[in-house]
Amino acid sequence: MDNRKSLTTQKFGLLIGTGGSTAIYAFTTAFAMLFFTSVMGLSPAVVGTIMLVSKVWDAINDPLCGVLIDRTPTRKFGQIKPWIFFGAIGIAVFGVLMFVVPGFGNTGKVVWSLIMYNGIGMAFTAFVIGLVTIMPRITNIQIERVSLSAYFFIGQTLSAIIVTAIAMPLITHFSASSPVNAYWNTALIICAVGLALTMILIFVVKERVSAENKDESSKPLLKDSLVSILHNKPFLLVALICLINGIALGMHNSSLAQYIVFGLKNPEISSLIMPIIYVGAFLAGLLAKPLARLDKVRMTKISFIIVLVGILLRLITKDAFLPLMIGGEFAIGLGSGLFNVYMVAMLFDTAEYGYRKTGVQNNALIMSSMTFQLKIGQGVGAALMGFWLELGGYISTATEQPESAVKALFDVNLIPFLAVAIISFILMYFYKLSDSRMTKIMDERSSAETENTEVENAKAENND
Repeated sequence: MDNRKSLTTQKFGLLIGTGGSTAIYAFTTAFAMLFFTSVMGLSPAVVGTIMLVSKVWDAINDPLCGVLIDRTPTRKFGQIKPWIFFGAIGIAVFGVLMFVVPGFGNTGKVVWSLIMYNGIGMAFTAFVIGLVTIMPRITNIQIERVSLSAYFFIGQTLSAIIVTAIAMPLITHFSASSPVNAYWNTALIICAVGLALTMILIFVVKERVSAENKDESSKPLLKDSLVSILHNKPFLLVALICLINGIALGMHNSSLAQYIVFGLKNPEISSLIMPIIYVGAFLAGLLAKPLARLDKVRMTKISFIIVLVGILLRLITKDAFLPLMIGGEFAIGLGSGLFNVYMVAMLFDTAEYGYRKTGVQNNALIMSSMTFQLKIGQGVGAALMGFWLELGGYISTATEQPESAVKALFDVNLIPFLAVAIISFILMYFYKLSDSRMTKIMDERSSAETENTEVENAKAENND
């Protein structure tokens, strides 16, 4: 009973803490392009390049962060918790500074934006990789791991719903007295609350340390870790799917605020439309636990079908009827949310499969691929979006955009996602780690660990 209560408490802490730091990151992701172009006065192509460079570097340091976490000595505070703690601090600090308008020239503003955008990305890397690496150490029960994944994404999506609903009204409110500082004031509120919530996670979540994690001599070398990754075909497939979905998601999320402002010409409804995709993802998190007994591979395929339905609904109606647009965004969020929940669970499986196949324990490196592929994808997606809008005739700081730019905003918001959903659905037919196979692998590992323990006990008795 105590273990069950402890697990419930940790799930709650995971939900609250994940939501805290994700709220800050969600705000910066949703409003960075609009702030950099409309307030800073940078061109879409320049901003797209900033995001591409930042995301590429951010993605490169993801596996480096994973290797560092795997090789971090286990201390009293834990092996992973320090990464989560300092990552959360960094997210809050850079989240505020990113929306400061410095008194520099155009070049100085570009450099400032690049540093701040990089800073929050690197801090979020440490936080998320630490978080998804510590999750399997909370429990080794398969169904509870899916449940933890669900709480993780419920926390993310719930905070994103709240932030995207309140952000524009707050910005509008602060703009009345100080238009230049409106984004900064909003960021300050979101970052203060987000950091306070994340500290709950730090004190509630317990890091269960196994014998292999305690053994410092078993920490893998970088070369061994990379070689084991290349021999892990299921992981490489999941990584590819994460990459292309990151591209589509980056283009979709980065363009939505601008499309509402300049395409629909109704900024007031942004607090209604922008949270909808996260409402769908939130529902996906709630559904994940009752659906946890269903095969992850089958559910992932279904998730891409749901995304396709949402995209086609918006493409066919061309957003002429607001309720159908909202329904389309909800379906995109629901499908994407289900994919994210099961994708994390599949990464747990590929880490276990890789360990059984190569004998190399590199869970943090495996889990870093989630942010690595998504960030590379989002960076490429943001850059493609910037150039797409530039070709469409988008004019920075303009209150009205030409029809060609409005069409470009609509196309970039949906067409890449349509192609990626179809490709991802096809790729899932090549993923072979079904739940039944993973159960067999876990049983084999449990038997091997039991046998090793018996052998060690027998040796100890003989020595006595």
